[in-house]
Amino acid sequence: MKPNYFKLFAGIPLILCCLFLSSCKIMKPSDYKKAKEVVSSELAKVGLHGNVKINRLSWQALEIPGYNVDFTYSEKTYDGQTVPLEVHAFLQNDWSDPYGQTTPSYKEVFTEQKIVQKKEAQLLDKLKKQDLGLTLSYFHFISNVDSSYQKESAEELEELAAQNRQEGKNDFAGYYQIPYATLIQKGMVRMMISVEDDQAIQEKDLKAAAKKLDASDLPDGDYDFYYLDFKNKDHESITYKFNVKDGQVVKLDQ
Repeated sequence: MKPNYFKLFAGIPLILCCLFLSSCKIMKPSDYKKAKEVVSSELAKVGLHGNVKINRLSWQALEIPGYNVDFTYSEKTYDGQTVPLEVHAFLQNDWSDPYGQTTPSYKEVFTEQKIVQKKEAQLLDKLKKQDLGLTLSYFHFISNVDSSYQKESAEELEELAAQNRQEGKNDFAGYYQIPYATLIQKGMVRMMISVEDDQAIQEKDLKAAAKKLDASDLPDGDYDFYYLDFKNKDHESITYKFNVKDGQVVKLDQ
């Protein structure tokens, strides 16, 4: 008996249609409300009690069924700002969050303080007045606290956050209001100097700039000259690392 290929192939569109319909679940206002409640509850577990705004909610049927949730978490801070954190998370089909995906990177938010941003602008302005052979675009303080690679700094940050909470400084569960001087002294930030892609740059150019750099106004710590080539289709980047101590460039990458 010959197989009935017509019936076999005729069933394929029906199977595909069922799969498509199972993946298309229209989100209702009640779903958005539930997502906000779940996210807010999860954030409260780590001491985050700010505002949650659900930006996008969709159903995922294939692989692991559940909800893709894009949301913004924000807090009004002691220095008069509203600081937002964007989060993409996944909730399982019972609205549970077993992997903690709803928790944003809130322990690094101290770099968003107004005083830190003011220092960034001031230092960039001073660097632009130097003849380094480069066009500089940004000066950024980047979190240098990682429990895997900077264990001592991570432990100190936890202690500072706990102290903040005891003193009623609860912005972002105590991790926001870390004094600028403390961030520098404890090595909790590294400094990144971004270079414009208005000319072709090689690593030797970044090294030459580091050697010519007048670091008398720069805080102590680890630095990166960072160049990203937007004109290259692969967006290749070059990073050159150095260190500043007591107003001098004391360590260069070889």
